[in-house]
Amino acid sequence: MKKTILFTLAFALVSIYSFAAEPIETQSIDQELKKLDKIENYVTANANTSLEDLKNSNVLDGITLAETSTISAAASGDLPANIPPFLWGCVLGVIGILLVYILTDNDKALTKKAVIGCLVGWGAGLIIYFVLVAGVFGAAATAI
Repeated sequence: MKKTILFTLAFALVSIYSFAAEPIETQSIDQELKKLDKIENYVTANANTSLEDLKNSNVLDGITLAETSTISAAASGDLPANIPPFLWGCVLGVIGILLVYILTDNDKALTKKAVIGCLVGWGAGLIIYFVLVAGVFGAAATAI
């Protein structure tokens, strides 16, 4: 009975969601992809094209470029997936510290946050380990 109700509820939610979703506008997507095709064809024809060459040509008419790079984004504190350096160090440990160091282009302040995160992660892991060991030995001692 529970499975039937759960299946009916799931089917109803999926069907309601499918009606609520906005249709994909294929015309606007095709227009944007045509702009990218235009750039790709220009770069393919001119192998040593730089960004400045593209800006000076008429290929970028109607296209706006974002002026951020991955290094500047990482240096401003935005790491991949917007995960702060503390969590990179806390969850991934030494690998997280190394990743923060490389991705932020040797930013010492963010690397220090990753090191602190690593130390906190190790400390929390040790505390959890000792609590579990004490619990196991405490339970074993009372069972004897």
